[in-house]
Amino acid sequence: MTQPAQHRVLADIGDLVVAEQGPHVIVVDRATGPLATVTFVLALLAVVFGGFGAVMPAIGRAQMPTWVSGLFLIAGVAFAAATLAAVRRIRADRARPLQSYRPVAVFDRAHRVYRDDAGEVVAPLDQVRFERRMQLGSSSPKLVASTPNGDRILKRGNPFTGGIGNLDEVLTVVVHGR
Repeated sequence: MTQPAQHRVLADIGDLVVAEQGPHVIVVDRATGPLATVTFVLALLAVVFGGFGAVMPAIGRAQMPTWVSGLFLIAGVAFAAATLAAVRRIRADRARPLQSYRPVAVFDRAHRVYRDDAGEVVAPLDQVRFERRMQLGSSSPKLVASTPNGDRILKRGNPFTGGIGNLDEVLTVVVHGR
């Protein structure tokens, strides 16, 4: 029995990967964006609480009891531990093989069609364009596949995972050869 061709990674930006598997161009979302945002918030809380707990005994003994500063320091250490656990989880997700993720999109160059995550044909490849568009409430653009049947969001960019980089250009070159 023959094994399917291995994925050849063409672009890996944060939690979004574009890979080639024979005639297929596969877009995989590792879905670590929300966890990356939580990690940032946890790290920020660790710095604020830990810093406040560490500095207050030195400058404010008369205004604040030492045990309150100790509680802030303990909270800062707890937030730091949670941050480290979240970072380990993100690294573990990035280390998982691409085959363990469900593709967001598959561009079949042999049959010249674009398939969605369920394997349904969305549009002929000749009618697909890749664009970056701004999102409301975010500083990062989203990656969109424009088709005659409507636009499909391939990935909402997240500043904590590296955004979408130049994946619109990479997909255009790999799928259309331009």
